[in-house]
Amino acid sequence: MEQLEGDSMTDDQRNHFNLEITVTDPQKRTGEGGTSTSYVSYQISTKTEDPAYHDGKPNMNNIIVVHRRYSDLLLLHDVLANDYPTCIIPPLPDKKVFQYISGDRFSQKFTQKRSHSLQNFLRRISLHPTLSQSSILKMFLTSNDWDTYRRSIIDNLPSNKEEVTDAFMNAFKSVNIQSDEFIEIKERSDKLDHTITKLDKIFHKVVKKNDSISEDYVKLGTALEELSELVTGENDELAKNLKTFQEGIVQLSYLINDLNKYLDYDYLVDLKDIEHYIESMRQLIKLKDQKQIDYEQLNEYLTKSIKEKDDLIAGYGGSNFFTNKLEEFAGISQEASRRDKITKLEERITSLDGELENAKKIADGFEQETLKEIAQFESVKAKELKDTLDELADENIKFYEKMLQTWTKVDESLV
Repeated sequence: MEQLEGDSMTDDQRNHFNLEITVTDPQKRTGEGGTSTSYVSYQISTKTEDPAYHDGKPNMNNIIVVHRRYSDLLLLHDVLANDYPTCIIPPLPDKKVFQYISGDRFSQKFTQKRSHSLQNFLRRISLHPTLSQSSILKMFLTSNDWDTYRRSIIDNLPSNKEEVTDAFMNAFKSVNIQSDEFIEIKERSDKLDHTITKLDKIFHKVVKKNDSISEDYVKLGTALEELSELVTGENDELAKNLKTFQEGIVQLSYLINDLNKYLDYDYLVDLKDIEHYIESMRQLIKLKDQKQIDYEQLNEYLTKSIKEKDDLIAGYGGSNFFTNKLEEFAGISQEASRRDKITKLEERITSLDGELENAKKIADGFEQETLKEIAQFESVKAKELKDTLDELADENIKFYEKMLQTWTKVDESLV
């Protein structure tokens, strides 16, 4: 994608600007022309001092608001993947989830979780020094004529069938010599992935357990309320104390629900998104390996060709017994045939030398770009993990502070 007209600022200059993106307010909408097809629209708000987003004038106070659906974000992802093949493109939440099968994709729980995950996707793009400067991102975040622009993009978006075929052909191959640096990167990513997966399983159990505890507190609160009503008139002081205690129990159930909602809607979504982000990094490494495999296979082919030529020059090899006999019966000179084969091999070797040199440049260049991307990935990942743990700690602190306040009041009210 080329730079948009009127945007004369360089990428290095624009990299100094913050780009804050939030995704909120998921709404169910009906398809165009009143069709029965429904979808979810998300409000995407962008805050930045970059003049390119404000008609050339810096304006941090002006928030740009657009509405997009999941397919729009999917298109943004695909265009970035096509335009920046050496970048780690942040993953989108998978569309093929159980809610799409069960028909629950318009529920508040599902759309709120997806909204949070889509925000993670856009935030990662905004933190990337290259992706954040792409013209397609600016158009996506600002254009009121996105639908028209979207149709033109879809028509011109190239197919990646050739890349898929290459990846399939090399699916069971591996590089002969992997650098220690990439071995270490793989080990770190595997360890982190294992830890995140373990945390995900643990906190899913925590959420389920908290739901059960909250339900038990609600039942206890109902029982206490009934008991309070039962003794009212006979022992008003006991009834009052029971009512006070019941209110504390109900408030505790609300606090557990609030904490659980954060864990379910935010924390677990963040963990799953980090898992997917790790997988995106692995896919880039696989693509890097594919370039290395291409080089190694060319090198093997060149080595075999050189050996075949050397064998022919030495006076042996190159043809089998039956081929030689057939050539004799056909009146073909063995010496002339040998010279012709040597000439063809020399031409092949010359061609392979050039291809090998080019493949080496591509493999080395892709490796360097991959290392840069992994460094960017590590930076974003570290920030996300820190922010996620900070939020988890803050939510738990808030829960215990409110619980302490609630039960302090209950204790003071009991007579």
